[in-house]
Amino acid sequence: MTIHTLLTALVKAYEIQGIYAQSNAFNTHGTDHVILVKLASAAVVSWLLGLTESQTMATISHVWMDGHPSRIYRGAENTIPRKGWAAGDASMRAVHLALLVRAGQVGVPSVLSAVPWGFYQRDFGGKGFEFIQGFGDWTVRNVLYKVMPVEGHGIAAVEAVLVQRGRLLEMGFSVRDVERIEIRTTRAADLIINKRGPLGNAAERDHCMQFVVALALLKGGVPEVGDYQDESCWVKSQALESLRERVVVVSDDRLTADYLDLEKKSIGSGLKVYLCDGTVLPEVLVEYPIGHVRNPKTSAAVRDKFVRSMRLVFSDAHIAKVLAAVEDDEMSISEFVNLFWLPGSSRPGL
Repeated sequence: MTIHTLLTALVKAYEIQGIYAQSNAFNTHGTDHVILVKLASAAVVSWLLGLTESQTMATISHVWMDGHPSRIYRGAENTIPRKGWAAGDASMRAVHLALLVRAGQVGVPSVLSAVPWGFYQRDFGGKGFEFIQGFGDWTVRNVLYKVMPVEGHGIAAVEAVLVQRGRLLEMGFSVRDVERIEIRTTRAADLIINKRGPLGNAAERDHCMQFVVALALLKGGVPEVGDYQDESCWVKSQALESLRERVVVVSDDRLTADYLDLEKKSIGSGLKVYLCDGTVLPEVLVEYPIGHVRNPKTSAAVRDKFVRSMRLVFSDAHIAKVLAAVEDDEMSISEFVNLFWLPGSSRPGL
């Protein structure tokens, strides 16, 4: 297998997840969206293993008949670190299912439609899947890169509040002068990261719109991983907790429509600041935050994040070698993977 094989597999995996997710809301049935990670991974691994069409269909049938993760670990007071490894767990399960089928396991032809125990009846409200476009490369061309450790629906609000902070200081005010903050955003953001009450761990904090906005305003910069940890000064900050209680999040129909529009596909938030003396800072609307393919700063930001992360282990010369390898379609995957191991480095433990 070569880099070309790897990139082709990536496009396929993204597309399966993206096209299914466009019109099929698994979360409304309590199922976490990583079910699509399992589905896409199973299909692509079957392709990589050279399975026949009937074997691939059998593998996919095992995906649908599996038990599926509840999305409880992403919501409200139940948010826990599992959300960070759920996709890896789904991928691992997909590989296991494909190997089982290669070894001779058969599938179930009516796994979706059987009554009463098929997936549609048991897990999807009795209706079938809907698709509004065919499979191609749409998803990978419209991906949102996560360039800061903030749940994706909250990134626009973080950018907006930093703009407002600059305005605030230019006008001679300080954060102490803020009475409240109003954020209008998508229905998805309202559902996933609009949280009140105690936040018991880092996983809850990075998935709380009020926390990340208050943090960015007080800090004067984007949140970092360490800011969410229990020992962080921000977690213990009474000023942040007070400000968080004064951040109001509301779902907006227009922003939701633009979020769902395949032509626009924005992921926006508008943020307005009210000061104690009655002054109102006009709304800052960010529709395409950094990380969105339509933001001209995204490419540089993604590259900077990659280099910054790689520098934790590798030299600049070695990083340049890795970046060059990605452009070499004919490089073997084994050669590419070897670039991420250094002689003398310790083996990671579980």
